[in-house]
Order: sequence, then C-alpha cells, then structure tokens
Amino acid sequence: MATRRDFILGVGAVGVTLAGCGSDPVAVGDGSGTPPEVPKDFDFPTITPLPFAHGVASGDPLKDRVIIWTRVTEVVQSASAIPVSWKVATDPTMKTVVKSGSQSTNADRDWTVKVDVVGLLPATTYYYQFKALGFPSIVGRTRTAPATAVESIRFAVLSCSSYWSSYWSGLAHIAKRNDLDLVVHCGDYIYDFVDEDETVRARNDKKDTAHPDYRDWLNLTELRRRYALYRAEPSNMRAHQQHPWFIVWDNHDIDEDYGNELTTPFDAEKSTTTLAQTTQAFWEWTPSRPLKADGSGEFILVNDGSYPAPQDSKLVWRHLPYGPMLDVIGIDTQIGLPGHGLTMDSSHLSSGNSLMGRPQFEWLTKTMLQSSQAGVTWRFVNNQTWLAPADIPDVVDGVATPKLGLTRWPDYTEERAAWFQYLRGSNSASTRVRNNIVVSGDTHGNWGSDLIEDTNLIGEYLPGVPLPNLRQGSTPANFPAGFGRIGTGNLGPLNLRGTSVGVEFAPTSMGRGGADEIVANTLKLPPGSAPTVIGARAIELALITANKNCQFIEWVDHGYGIVHIAADRAVFEYWWQDKLTPNSPDVLGRQMIAWAQEDSSGLVGKFQDQLNEVSMFGLSVEPTSGTRTAVPAPEGVLKPA
Repeated sequence: MATRRDFILGVGAVGVTLAGCGSDPVAVGDGSGTPPEVPKDFDFPTITPLPFAHGVASGDPLKDRVIIWTRVTEVVQSASAIPVSWKVATDPTMKTVVKSGSQSTNADRDWTVKVDVVGLLPATTYYYQFKALGFPSIVGRTRTAPATAVESIRFAVLSCSSYWSSYWSGLAHIAKRNDLDLVVHCGDYIYDFVDEDETVRARNDKKDTAHPDYRDWLNLTELRRRYALYRAEPSNMRAHQQHPWFIVWDNHDIDEDYGNELTTPFDAEKSTTTLAQTTQAFWEWTPSRPLKADGSGEFILVNDGSYPAPQDSKLVWRHLPYGPMLDVIGIDTQIGLPGHGLTMDSSHLSSGNSLMGRPQFEWLTKTMLQSSQAGVTWRFVNNQTWLAPADIPDVVDGVATPKLGLTRWPDYTEERAAWFQYLRGSNSASTRVRNNIVVSGDTHGNWGSDLIEDTNLIGEYLPGVPLPNLRQGSTPANFPAGFGRIGTGNLGPLNLRGTSVGVEFAPTSMGRGGADEIVANTLKLPPGSAPTVIGARAIELALITANKNCQFIEWVDHGYGIVHIAADRAVFEYWWQDKLTPNSPDVLGRQMIAWAQEDSSGLVGKFQDQLNEVSMFGLSVEPTSGTRTAVPAPEGVLKPA
C-alpha cells in the first residue's frame, strides 16, 4: 500500500551519566547556595539548574492521585543511588505542604524519579517540587481529576511533535494557559529521525548527522538522550511544568529500527535498539502510570511512594475516570502493526486481521459500554491515527477500490466496523453508546469528522456541501484555510447523519510537515508560498468531496487543539501558529461543536455524535475559556544547553 507521503508526492552519543562505583559518598549542598553550573564541554541537553536539568512533569491524574516526575543529572556521577525528596503543596510558594516523601533513583531507570502521590482532593490544583544533593528543582503545577460534576473540563490536544521541524510556539501557548485540566498527546511524542525537508532547527544549531541529537538513535543510551533533548526545549519543558499530561505512543516513539532521511555515517548494523528498550524509555521519561500485565487495563497503584515500574512495558492502553461528565481512554493502534513482530490475538474477527488485538478490543468496547451505562455523559478516546475514512471512496457497495493508505485503518476495516457496530448497539446489552469523542494524530493535518465505517461515495449518510473555511491561517498565504461544509446535511428534524457513532477531532501536528510542505519540496518552492498552499487546497477539496464523513480538513497549518467539554456540548478549537517563526501568535482557525442531547425542535436540528461548525447553530466564533483557573508555577531559570 502507498504511504501518505507517496500520495502527496504523486499529487504534486554518549549518555549523560555513568553508573556509580560502589557506595561513594553523595556530594550535597545545604540548598542556600547556587546550583552547580553545567560546564561548557558537557555535551548533553539540559535546561534547568543541576541536578534537575530537565525540569518537572506530571500526568495520568485520578481523583485522588497524580504521577509527578523529574530526573537527577550530574556531570560526574557521585553515587550508585541518589535519594530524592519531594513535596506537594496547595500554593506555588510551596509553603502549605500537604504531602511529602522520598525516593531513591539509580542508573537502571536512567536516574528518573516518578511518584504516585496519593491522598489528594479531586479537581484541585497542586504544586510540587523535588530536592536532591542539597538543591531544589523548579516548581511544577498539576491538577487532579474531578469526582463530582464540574462546569467544564478542558484539554489541550497535540501530536507529532518533531523537534527539528518547528519552533514549537504552540507548546509555549499551551504552557501559558491557566484553565486546562490536562494535555493529551496522541503519539509521536518524540521523533527518531530528522525529516530531510524540515531542517528548521537543531540543538545549538549543530546540524550534524554524526551527532546523536540530529539522527536516529543507535542504542538505549541515545534513545534516552532523545527524551532529554525534548525536555530541554523551553516551550516543551514549560508545558510539562504547568500541566498534567496523558500520553500514548505511536510509531516514532517506539521504532526499534534504525533509519534516516538525511545521510549519516552509520548504518543499521550498528543499531542495538529493541522494542523492549523503546517502550522502557517511554515509561522512564513520561509521567505515565503503568499497567498490570494481565491485559485488564488496570493501573498498578503504588501507595508507598516507591517507583511505579511497569510489569509489561509494551502495554499502554488505559482509562482515566473524570467524574460524571467524562471518561478518558487511551488506546494503542501502533504496537500491533506487523513491523514490531508481535502476534496479535485476532480471534474476534473473521478475517483474523486485528490492529488492537482481542484483549484490548474487548477492554475498549466494554469500558465504553460500562461508561455509558453508568450515566457518564461523554467518552473521550486518545487514538494515534485518523480513524474515520479518509481515502478513495468505494463507488459500488461491496466492491472495494484501491486505497492510498493515508492512515492504517484501511487495512483493518473489519475491526473498525466491529467497534462502530458495537457502539451502535451490537453489544451484550443491545445499548446504543452515544457521545463519543476520538482525538487523533499521525497524519499531520487538521481533520474533523463524523465516525462512520461506510466508505461508499453515496449512501444513507448525507452531509452538507463542501465550502472553503473563510478564516485566516497563521500566515497571509493561508487563506481561505481549508474546507468545511455549508449546512449540517440534516433537514430540520430529519437526521440524515444518524449512522455516526461519534466525532473525530485531529488538530494537525506540532511541527511535522503537511501537504503544502511536501508539495513545496517536490516543486522546489519556499514552504508556505501561494502555489504550495494552492496545491494543498486541491488535495483538501478532493478528500472532503470523496469522504462524506469529513466535516473539516486543512493540511497546511500546524499547532494544537482545545476541547472544551460541558454537560450539554463539546467545543473543538483548532489553534495554529507559523511553525517557521519563533514566538508565533496563536490563531483560532476553526471552531466546531458536538451536542450531548438531541433537540430537533429548531430550524437546524441538534443531533448527537455529529461534528459541525458552530455558526450552523447561530453561534459566533469566540474562544472558549474555563472557570477553574489557577496561578501558574514560578517559571524558574532556563538555560538551554
């Protein structure tokens, strides 16, 4: 099958630390002095003062607990194990401490520290800090999940964060928001290699493919270093410092094979990286809570402050309850792909071809059904790649046309159909599961869609007519920015899109290139120039015309999304920045809405599991905001090195 890039082209080191020897004494300070400086000849990515040179992070919040994370970095390792103390407070000055403890770290976990802080209050902002070797870390801010009804829940959503492709202005804007409950990353949290067409920047401007910061990793040491590179980027570090995260991996995160687009002096035979190591590093460097090895999707809940190590590092699918309004679910549609060499249980499908595997599929569908039966208003699924059809349609029912392969789902249509049919009522309870939100990444474009499995050009599902999106993108050339639809397609109280089982929101990439950039490099034109944007517009129009489920597509701009969830509606915002310009402003490119309850009494009916532009219902495009805000954590001193 052709790849996404084939389609568009056709249209137009050494680690930071060494294991300590024996039980050498640990060098400490009293906390009153200045932390040690990073020597100029210390070639390792850092950003905050030693020994906590990669800042802090938090993630996977529950109603009474949250993971907090940091890493201890020394220029010369002082001991085989280092004790680290931590504390959690209700104020950013860390005076009102409510929880505290200590943990020891060592080389086996790459000197990372992860604490599952327990006994916290729901829907509450906390601040946290670490101390080791006599010196404190910067202060982080986090927030627990709600247990009871709240007015709204707000998530930032992003994916495909390529360090070398963008200046990451979007992450800086995320960091500055003070009303977010969670940052959701859909995968490709890190990247393994530099895109040959997107050499926007490099650490210390060193674009040298012999250096481990500018090519694919060769071993576990270099893989861990890649996470250090990402955490030493100011905007990314700030976004982790200020908000809890919920992360799933995708192909670039766990790729065990060596490969580059730029020429390097190494070949694949030099690589020793394994899948076990790529997944190990993910758990070491992300503030994620590991799971039991039995495939139940249940968390390993550590109550004594010890390090929460995974029993099976290859399991990432999990569930965060967010009170009576929302359940958050993370799935894995990557590790089951053939390239990783795992055998998937496909016994739930007649084709024997499963992307998720039976244990995950049954866990996912059961979790969604139980959520609905419990009266939870919304279900929110963090998914790696565009789920709804986005390809050449089938003209005649039952006769498949060749597919372009923009996503991986055309190879797994039976499993997608089984999932959607389950939500439509083909389950043990014969219950329709409504109000489902899927957020997706991977394809590097802005996408909004209803969730149907029907790939026929014409059928019982009838959308509105494609229309240019008359909003300005992040650059002057990007206008009009993409294509949406005029009208909902429904006729008053007549629901013509009733087969949809949910909505999909994919707010582009945090850097990795879209259609215009590949067109630009193919035609040898500057990125963002008018001809390349026009080329992207042609691709967008073809896709929205061919795929009736698509409600919005824009394949030029980059950034992140905001999902604002309330009891009666979910609002989806596409926020864009010029990735080639540092400190680029935030631009609201599109705002869409889904309704929690049906109301067909008006001139334009409101139906569940359908995504529409807000103006279809007489609403103006105004950025949403949350009522539960919190003072940011003190920024601290940043010295990228």
